[in-house]
Amino acid sequence: WRSPAMPPKLKDDQVQELYAWVDQVPLSRPKRNFTRDFSDGVLYAEVVDYWFPRLVEIHNYSAANAFSQKMYNWQTLNKKVMSKIKCVLTQKEMEDC
Repeated sequence: WRSPAMPPKLKDDQVQELYAWVDQVPLSRPKRNFTRDFSDGVLYAEVVDYWFPRLVEIHNYSAANAFSQKMYNWQTLNKKVMSKIKCVLTQKEMEDC
């Protein structure tokens, strides 16, 4: 059972499609572990910036290991960018990244 808010787990072919889609974007650092590499929001911001270049100010996001800096990145991205494209993240979704 999954709560309605939880997206379904991706199938292997869907994961490969996602990787191929992200590989189109020139990122500032290599992807080794998708979950970990995107957890601070920086690469996510770079992907959004690639597709919506006028919305993201990349200098607002810095690589982070500390939870507080990761949350700052996600909250900044959510407020300044995601809200404009109608794709707002919940607090829980940001914390789970």
